[in-house]
Amino acid sequence: MTDSPQVLRLWIRPAPEAPPEERDALALEAGAGVVGDHTFGRMRHVTIVFEDDWNRAAATLGPDPVDPAGRRANVLVSGGGGAEWIGKTVRLGDAVVRIKAETAPCPVMERAATGMMKALEPDAGAGVWGRVEASGRVAVGDALAVDGGEVA
Repeated sequence: MTDSPQVLRLWIRPAPEAPPEERDALALEAGAGVVGDHTFGRMRHVTIVFEDDWNRAAATLGPDPVDPAGRRANVLVSGGGGAEWIGKTVRLGDAVVRIKAETAPCPVMERAATGMMKALEPDAGAGVWGRVEASGRVAVGDALAVDGGEVA
C-alpha cells in the first residue's frame, strides 16, 4: 500500500450555480483544466480538497458529517495537509498539475454547513488549486504524488 493520497471522489460543476456532478473519472486538459467544468479555460484549472482537512473543519461544527461535495471542488483525496502541496508539481492520475495556491474559503462553503467557511480557514482547509501542465485522465483510486514518483 502506498502512502500517497488516493482519489476518493471526483466532480464537475457544469455551471456556476449548478450542483456538482459526481464522476468516476475526469479528463484534464493542459492549459485549460477539467473538461466539462464551468471553470474550463480560467485561472484555476482544478481544485483539490483533502479528506482529513475537510473532516477536521466539519467536526468543529458538531457531530454530523458534512458532505465534501458541498465544497464544490473537482477532486477529493484521502489524507490531509493540503497546504504542504502548494508549490509542488504533482501527478494526478495521468495528468501533471502545478499546485499554485490555497483555495480561499468562500460563501459557497456556507451552503455545505453553516460555519463551514470560517472552519476551513486554518491550514488550507478549503483545499488547493492548480494548473494542468500535461493532459491526462484522473479516476477514483488514482494517487496524488509529487511528479517523479516520490510522495510529498
